[in-house]
Amino acid sequence: MRAGLGGFVARAFAQPVVQLDVFTLTSESLDAHIRLQAERIRLGEVRPDRIALRILLPSETLELPYPRAKKSVEGAEPQGPGPLDRPHEQVQERLRAITRRHTMSLRAALRDLQGEGLVASAEVEIRHVPLVPAFKLYLRPRAEALFGAYEIVERAVVLADGTEIDAIDVLGLGSTLTRHVNDEGDRDSPGSVFMASMQAWFDSCWNLLAKP
Repeated sequence: MRAGLGGFVARAFAQPVVQLDVFTLTSESLDAHIRLQAERIRLGEVRPDRIALRILLPSETLELPYPRAKKSVEGAEPQGPGPLDRPHEQVQERLRAITRRHTMSLRAALRDLQGEGLVASAEVEIRHVPLVPAFKLYLRPRAEALFGAYEIVERAVVLADGTEIDAIDVLGLGSTLTRHVNDEGDRDSPGSVFMASMQAWFDSCWNLLAKP
């Protein structure tokens, strides 16, 4: 079933205890929806008591295959740092900056809710894994999941100084997501099996591969 992240996060925040496990490339999409729910809490539309968010992100030291400047892809790769490395380093640093900005933003949004006394506790734990995200995964433990593959595209990437670089990148915002629902009455149903396998995968990465 095709689904949207907005409804998924809204359903999570309608519960007394909000639990979310997320594996993603940058957390940009998640940040936007978390901040929207924070405003709904302030307006009294939803009243969760506790929020617990776990996020898995790729290690910052990991060289990712995307985004990658097309100049580096199509040209000869130099041995060691050199002029042809610069565009690739720029787009990779842009990705890291996007990740830092949005993780800081969602941390602040949830921390402020706790500081204002609107929720009893708001915990955000972020760990990094030496894995290249080929997909994004959002889990509401024992309830439902969203899953979507990153589509690789060619597009212009705009740096902070306005420079445009032709790059190999992925679609994050607006990517297709499918919804899988846990069937508590049938653990062998497709939704239940998907939920159990993805939760086991996430927990194994969190416990065995990830570092704070």
